Amino acid sequence: MISIILVILATICNAIMDVISFHYSKSVFSKLNPKWWDPSISWKNKYVDWDGGKQTEKTIWGIKYPTALTDAWHLFKSIMILLMILAIVLYTPFINPIIDFIIIGTGWNTIFNLFYNKILR
Repeated sequence: MISIILVILATICNAIMDVISFHYSKSVFSKLNPKWWDPSISWKNKYVDWDGGKQTEKTIWGIKYPTALTDAWHLFKSIMILLMILAIVLYTPFINPIIDFIIIGTGWNTIFNLFYNKILR
């Protein structure tokens, strides 16, 4: 059962990624800091001098700054991947694997569309 909750959360992360990528200006996120939320400019957060031609990546103590912490899109992508891995690792059948597959797949599409088309826009 925990796997279903993790997949639902991963689905919401995926919807957030797509909404800010394709409908940022019409989304609930457009009222928030665009330097973090708007992918058309937030990608620059990864670089020290993105407009200087070299695009030197930011570092902390000589180690590249984690891309997952540079903007919303990368953060939610990383969270989605972690949630899916956890869902796989913690999965135990609740009906049988084939029925579970159908339920989870249908749930993913339903929840994604709800968040993508209604809640986040």
